[in-house]
Amino acid sequence: MRTRRCLRGQLSTSTYEGQTFGSRRLIIDDGNFNDGWRIVKFVVAGNGATSTEINARLCTEDLASIHAGGSAPFAWNWGDSRELAWASTRSTSESTWGGWEGAIDPDHVVIKDLYIDVNTNLSNPVNYLVILERVELTDNQAVLTLIRERSQDDERHDN
Repeated sequence: MRTRRCLRGQLSTSTYEGQTFGSRRLIIDDGNFNDGWRIVKFVVAGNGATSTEINARLCTEDLASIHAGGSAPFAWNWGDSRELAWASTRSTSESTWGGWEGAIDPDHVVIKDLYIDVNTNLSNPVNYLVILERVELTDNQAVLTLIRERSQDDERHDN
């Protein structure tokens, strides 16, 4: 059984109220609740040809879609249990700041799918790379992990 997964690709963006957002579901759920995945690396980048700034996060819910219809703008909230990892990069024609190494919650294990949300000034697709390591869970750990993936004020009724 595979112990690492590499999820990489490009994410298209769209403009909403003067800001450019993008969101994509990353499918990692294999139907086995005893298979958990820990995020070990999260990187975002532009296309290398244009000046850009990209801010991104990995979440257990599609927070970009939740906030797009409301008054809350895209903003990191490290106190929100649905946000698990954050990354940022910036490049200009004069210099390249390779970005900040980012932050990853080292204790969080994911069983269901992840969502990547980005906020950028780039109209071109955004590149992303997510590396996950497999974690074997007991039945009790799996139940606690599933509860932890949901926000305390989660009002979804998709049980």
